[in-house]
Amino acid sequence: MIKSIQKIPTLWLKVILFVAAFAAYSNTLNHEFVLDDEIVFTKNKFVQEGLSGIDDILSHGFLYGFNQRNDQSYRPLTLINLAIEKQIFGNNPKAIHWMQVLIYAISIVLLFQFLMLLFKNTDRSILFWITLLFSLHPIHTEVVANIKSRDELLHFIFAILTLFYAIKYFDYKKTNYLWYSVGFYLFALLSKEMAVTLIVILPLCLWFFRTVDFKKLLSISWPIICVFVLYLGLRNFILDAVTFDEEMTVINNTLAAATSISERLATNIYIFSEYVKLLFFPHPLSWDYSYPHFSIVDFSNKRVILTLILFFFALTAAILKLKSKSIFSFCFFFFIAAFSVASNFFILIGSTLGERLLFFPSLAFVVFLVFGIQYLTKKSFRKQTRQLALFNGILILITVLYSFKTVDRNADWKNSLALFEAGVEATPNNSRAQSALASAYRQKGEGIRSMEAQFWYQKAINHYQKSINLYEGNVDAHYNLGVTYMNLGNDTKAKTAFENCLTKEPNHLQALNNLGVIYFRSSDYNNALKYFTQCLKIDENFQNALANIGAVHHNLGNFNEAKSFYERALQLNPNDVNTRNNYQQLTNR
Repeated sequence: MIKSIQKIPTLWLKVILFVAAFAAYSNTLNHEFVLDDEIVFTKNKFVQEGLSGIDDILSHGFLYGFNQRNDQSYRPLTLINLAIEKQIFGNNPKAIHWMQVLIYAISIVLLFQFLMLLFKNTDRSILFWITLLFSLHPIHTEVVANIKSRDELLHFIFAILTLFYAIKYFDYKKTNYLWYSVGFYLFALLSKEMAVTLIVILPLCLWFFRTVDFKKLLSISWPIICVFVLYLGLRNFILDAVTFDEEMTVINNTLAAATSISERLATNIYIFSEYVKLLFFPHPLSWDYSYPHFSIVDFSNKRVILTLILFFFALTAAILKLKSKSIFSFCFFFFIAAFSVASNFFILIGSTLGERLLFFPSLAFVVFLVFGIQYLTKKSFRKQTRQLALFNGILILITVLYSFKTVDRNADWKNSLALFEAGVEATPNNSRAQSALASAYRQKGEGIRSMEAQFWYQKAINHYQKSINLYEGNVDAHYNLGVTYMNLGNDTKAKTAFENCLTKEPNHLQALNNLGVIYFRSSDYNNALKYFTQCLKIDENFQNALANIGAVHHNLGNFNEAKSFYERALQLNPNDVNTRNNYQQLTNR
């Protein structure tokens, strides 16, 4: 089969790879927006403005259009890409998913072109297999099925183009290739800051696959470094807080629960072993791996010890084989470099483990896998025909298994309920996954007839309680449990849930406001006013509290005060129907 692949024109190999990648993810084309899609699309104010929002995107942080926080990340190119699609397609999830799969398929073709340049003396069929297995690896389902991961896709495309043109510049000494590389590197950084790793990956590629001295390496690397420094300056200018680290809670990253550096390091080594396991055996997969799915461990843990031993032998082998420039050494150091920023070893990120974070690093794994299989088959048989038969048979089997798993996993991303149910099945000891599933059940109960609603509310309550049992400090679970009880009309249990929420987060505005609503319902206006006023001490422009204080004064007959608060509330949200009706009722007296 290798020989038959070798006979196929390059153009047709690219077509095959494009079609295979597109087909593998074709069952995502009718999916809804799920999970973090609201962050970058459906509830991102700037993206929703389409082309008119581009100026704001360029002048603010990544999440500002969603949560008005101007820190941590600056990825304008990702949001501009989505804003353009919003302008063209509106809020049509089918069209946006089509674009996501299309961009992924294009990235696969670009990858094949890059590999042919990098491994210029390697059998083209080997590179075809590498690209095909990469395109079908189930670990990539989150990247393609979740629109939020557009940043990963764009970063990957521009990273590949950066490396491609840098190597072309080295091979052909044409200055325009260097400028292309530099420009694409800036695009990669503006898509996702993970592109910083190219500062290491680029010289790594040149050293392994080209004859290069330090002077030549410097001539190519210094423009890349200059672009990174420029990006840091721009990031510093745009963001209010300049940091690559994120504000961390246990629910966001299990490592925040570690009580010592030793515990944090040991636990992270344990989690690293899970990343490696998922590359070799991508099952089960989950959208989230939050606390306490991974427990805090120390260096006495057997899996930590085994991981350290295996890593030591792998590192030793990679170093010893550096002189011979072995594929194993290249793959080892490529993976370490590509994964370093997201590894939690240097800075804590907002994820304990994220499958999307393996997207770029997994390229090293697939290269190692294909070359490793080729090496083992050559050692197994002397006859070339048997070698080829075994080699092709193994790769075909892996391709089939990958394809089935990818298509099956894609179905989990159809909608929020399907995704969260799959998440709880894969990681049942996960407080955030349990809470997310509960919220999906609660939302199904909202706006439907009472008997059916009670069914969904009760399911929600069960999973909120599981979430709290797993991690008492899950603020969102406490709060949403209270909301569910309010929907059921059980204000007593709702009050308890909101009070528990406030013990964890005393300034939780919605919990304070809802406690005020509960007291308002029972005509306890003094306590209602106390909680609403407390909200305004935290945020004087909290619209819900302003409207509710107006309602309290309205019921107490303090009409001037009521009118004043209604007007303030309507200035902030003119579309608040209830407040507008109350205001009109008051003015029409």
